Amino acid sequence: YHRNTFADQGISGFKLDECDNSNLAFGSATWSFPELSEFPSGISGEQMHQLFGLLYQKTIFDIYKSKNQRMLLDVRASNAFASTYPAALYSDTYEHSAYIRMIPNTGFSGLIWTPEVRESATTDELLKRVQTAVLSAQTVFNSWYLKNPPWLQINIDQNNHDQLMPDATQTEQTIKALLQQRTALLPYLYHAFAAYKMEGKPPFRALVMDYPEDEKTFGVADEYMIGEQLLAAPFYDKQDFRMVYLPKGKWYNLITNELMEGGKAYRIQFNAGKLPLFAKSGTVLPLAEGLENANQQTIRLNCLVYGEAKKPATLFEDDGQTYNFEKGIYNAFTLTVSGRKIKTARSGNYKAKRYVVDHYTFIP
Repeated sequence: YHRNTFADQGISGFKLDECDNSNLAFGSATWSFPELSEFPSGISGEQMHQLFGLLYQKTIFDIYKSKNQRMLLDVRASNAFASTYPAALYSDTYEHSAYIRMIPNTGFSGLIWTPEVRESATTDELLKRVQTAVLSAQTVFNSWYLKNPPWLQINIDQNNHDQLMPDATQTEQTIKALLQQRTALLPYLYHAFAAYKMEGKPPFRALVMDYPEDEKTFGVADEYMIGEQLLAAPFYDKQDFRMVYLPKGKWYNLITNELMEGGKAYRIQFNAGKLPLFAKSGTVLPLAEGLENANQQTIRLNCLVYGEAKKPATLFEDDGQTYNFEKGIYNAFTLTVSGRKIKTARSGNYKAKRYVVDHYTFIP
């Protein structure tokens, strides 16, 4: 049914809701089959509740894998090390600081977390939640109950009566800028997810995973690494300033381009239209320019070079649609700094050339 009705008609994503059997906040609020049930395999209802989310993912995933077609899932219950499925875990809990902590913590078990954007009491809260969503594995606005986009009116009743906020236009432009920054990062993120698939390295992970010798990273739960080179430090609640710990080495503040010494904590200020990101010195950061659609066949790059880049940057290049990469049909597209220029090279079996370097900027 799902293959004929959805997959064959072009649907490529599903939200696998209500597969957790209970409300996370209220254990007494249960649904689904009883714990004392027994299934034909012999397992109990209690055991099936632990497996149900995983089996749910497998059922849908297998349809698309048989079609050699990629897809995506949201799921409300999963298991540790379920990284073989293209699924992001979510929850109806909504504390913003907890949402941020979930991003690095899920990396320990091979999962990815989506801190979806729903209600916001103020425009400031909305912008901070959007920044967190943009700095996660999957950016989602859960706004099914709204007539208009949330950035035009955060009050639910007024939104559904077409009463827009006085600052709706400015809020919309700010969120557009944040989403464009997310889009610019897609080549970098795509390579991070390729490393996740090929090597098992979580694309979003706690600082301690990269700096296990640094005891100051042990308790850091509101910052995290994105890929190999970027560190994110989202804001939440009424924070106008926050402290950010940068591990050993040299780092660049991507908002100010300030060079900062690692092994220290810094006080940084919230900027509604700019993402709180830091790059290791030596980073070659390839940003997509003017990208309107992830399926765009040619992606033009503007490469930002932070400090002395002694190691090349690499991008994973393939069709983005199929599982042909599992047969070796993909490229490693490398960007190497030579003097004041960037040289590119490809190795692999993918025939098309999706990435083209348009220009580059050196940041001393």
